[in-house]
Amino acid sequence: SAIELGCADPDNPCKLPNAMAGDPPLKQVVATTLEAGLRGKSGGMVWNAGVFRTDNQDDILFVADNAAGFGYFKNFGKTRRQGLEAGLSTTLAGATVGANLTWLDATFRSQELLNGAGNSSNDAVADGRPGVDGHITVQPGNRIPLVPRQLLKLYGELPLGASFSVGADVTAVGGAYARGNENNAHQPDGTYYLGAGRSAGYAVLSLHGDWKPVRGLTVFAQVNNLLNRRYASAAQLGATAFDANGNFVARPFAANVNGDRPLISSTSYAPGAPRAITLGLRYAL
Repeated sequence: SAIELGCADPDNPCKLPNAMAGDPPLKQVVATTLEAGLRGKSGGMVWNAGVFRTDNQDDILFVADNAAGFGYFKNFGKTRRQGLEAGLSTTLAGATVGANLTWLDATFRSQELLNGAGNSSNDAVADGRPGVDGHITVQPGNRIPLVPRQLLKLYGELPLGASFSVGADVTAVGGAYARGNENNAHQPDGTYYLGAGRSAGYAVLSLHGDWKPVRGLTVFAQVNNLLNRRYASAAQLGATAFDANGNFVARPFAANVNGDRPLISSTSYAPGAPRAITLGLRYAL
């Protein structure tokens, strides 16, 4: 895409979406996909199940740079996304209920060398120089960051007469590794490296209702994240100006023997959407 091609230079990382420059071209992604599935109906029950595997050559992924909030797109030799999907719906006591499950294993399939300044397992730490720029080696089988393994959705819809209906759904998402933890080996030490290097799983409950007073007109209400659950939708490793106690520290450590000043790195989180209430009208001609 234009964004990927405009942000592919590791020497000139960008802050999306407005820092495009003349960057080196990226290779075209070549994907091979295999999938198989079944679906059926028995009485009032409808079900489906399937398996899939996609192998990508020269996959394009976004990787973090040393500067917090910056990064660039690059080609990875090989990646794989494989898993299964299953769904089930039926009618119980007049209500339609169902569930959809996805299990996804997204992994690197070739070795890669990446910036790992915020990762406690980088080569600088191995050399006895924590807190400075270093690199990490991604091995085949390491999980791709920001991709949860499990996704489950439960839902129900209940009609209340001819004009009203109410419904609810629960979406549960598994945890995922943070960007910058592509080797899945980050471990916080409480001094130079803070945070788990991954985001935790979460579940969100939502409600909705519809009223159709006249033909073609629908009045609807939607409450997302009813319980106002706090959760993180993504995470990234990077430098921070705050220590483990939340205190601002401009220069937390003295310069090392090479004159470099070590930095504190932490796991930054992208907060999930809070409770939101939507009211509206729809009219179908």
